[in-house]
Amino acid sequence: MGSTLAIIERSHRGTVEQQYAHVLWLAHGLHRQSPMIVLLRGAAALYSLNPQWESPLEIGGVPWGSYPDYRSALERLRVDGAGLLVAADSLKRLGLDDAQLLPGIAAVDDDEIVRVAAECDRIWYL
Repeated sequence: MGSTLAIIERSHRGTVEQQYAHVLWLAHGLHRQSPMIVLLRGAAALYSLNPQWESPLEIGGVPWGSYPDYRSALERLRVDGAGLLVAADSLKRLGLDDAQLLPGIAAVDDDEIVRVAAECDRIWYL
């Protein structure tokens, strides 16, 4: 079975509802079934940063729980052999092109994204 390119573009959606079962949790479960390369683009490029933003969530001025642990989810994917990429263009658009990335995540340009996509059997948008 060939590999899958999973493209994640939207970030922090359903943060309250998905504290434990977020999109990177899903990607990890899918990777365990079939090899996966995860590409973070758009606002999801924020997941690749070290350190990530960790302000407490407030609802009606009252602190609530905590955000999903995206850093640990990416580390689990890395340890299990998933490829981890972040679109360099997305980092640049966010003004973060010089930001420190989490270990194991590579910033790639559009040409590299096309090359990776061409080598994958499937492309999914998560």
